[in-house]
Amino acid sequence: MEQIFSQPDISLGIVEMDKAHKVLMREIMSLMQAPNFELARRLPYLVELLETDFRIEEQLMESMDYPELRAHREQHASLLGVMHHTVTKAMNEDYLLPREVLNTLPQWFLWHLVKMDASFVKALKAAGAMPVNHFVFKPKQWSEKHSHHIGHVRS
Repeated sequence: MEQIFSQPDISLGIVEMDKAHKVLMREIMSLMQAPNFELARRLPYLVELLETDFRIEEQLMESMDYPELRAHREQHASLLGVMHHTVTKAMNEDYLLPREVLNTLPQWFLWHLVKMDASFVKALKAAGAMPVNHFVFKPKQWSEKHSHHIGHVRS
């Protein structure tokens, strides 16, 4: 499943986002192979990776007034809710739900990437923003209402 994220047609074409998604996928695939006793220790790290990735995406969406932010944020929140519940189960040595969630995460991730993130990246590129190392360089003509962007204004 990890090889899916290295195929050019699946890549979003935004280097930092693609890197973050590959790190997430590697961790998911590694956890799928991990013994049960490691889940309670390692699942919180996966949740942390997801929270960081989602926060960066959402901040960027906010900064450009992305019209689908609410739906995107709801998807993120829904998954994080499941993941937090999954961590609790693993910490209580109940591994059924964590295994089920881990087994479905690659498909969820692929769906989210193709349906949600790809639309966002298209809007991002149309707006002229170019993420570089978690900073956004935006065109000069963007209005002052976008001055709260992550990153810098290109002069």
